[in-house]
Amino acid sequence: MVKEYFSKLAHHWKVLLSDRTYFISLAIGFVVIFGALIISMLVSSYKDATFYAPVGDLLLEQIPTMNLEFLFTWGFYTIIGLICAYPLFKKPELAPFTLKTFGILLLVRSAFIMLTDIGPPEGFFYADQILTGGGIESTSVFRFANDLFFSGHTSTPFLAFLLFRESKFRWVMLFGSFLMGTTVLLMHVHYSIDVFAAFFIAYGVYAFSDKIFNNLNIRFNRKIRIHGWKALQDKLKGMRERRALKKVDKLRKKGVLTTN
Repeated sequence: MVKEYFSKLAHHWKVLLSDRTYFISLAIGFVVIFGALIISMLVSSYKDATFYAPVGDLLLEQIPTMNLEFLFTWGFYTIIGLICAYPLFKKPELAPFTLKTFGILLLVRSAFIMLTDIGPPEGFFYADQILTGGGIESTSVFRFANDLFFSGHTSTPFLAFLLFRESKFRWVMLFGSFLMGTTVLLMHVHYSIDVFAAFFIAYGVYAFSDKIFNNLNIRFNRKIRIHGWKALQDKLKGMRERRALKKVDKLRKKGVLTTN
């Protein structure tokens, strides 16, 4: 089973990468996602260089700050790992669309961060680190103080839920989105509007990206249907059946087999 699975996966990647359009689309996807990551990091660092006052939040005022740092960091890393693994090991035809759509999400979020001049909420979990160290000390490259609107922790798995809608895996991403949204609220690292708006903005990004890249998605899916593993197995089965019929015909001609 394992050998067959990886044979199927390798065949699908070979079929897709032999398509020049897919190869170019995948390359553009990598450029978009890495470019968007760099822009996002630069924008977040730029905003963290300035102090911004917090604003009120009716929901956060009702809940205490909780230490959910493990979920905030490693839970999010796990979600990102799963998102990367799904097109790589399950649906390679979705890889270009996934890369470009997440790149667009990052670019949209960077634009909103630049436009939003507010500081972290009252009770911000990392407030002491900012006051004592001048910044948040962490190994996480996703952790800043003023990159608030909208929540990347919430929007990232929700966008994956929309991208992988034809698989049961989408429910894992939907659960992850609600889990991350709850986590950032309980840690007071986002305002409630950052979390609630993330669902709507992620859907808007998905709809926008799907509109642009729909024809390419159809092309790559058709490529897998026509030349994928199942098509290859059907072709091999047909060849074996034809060889068997030829062998029977030869035996009949030699008189070894008789027709009743």
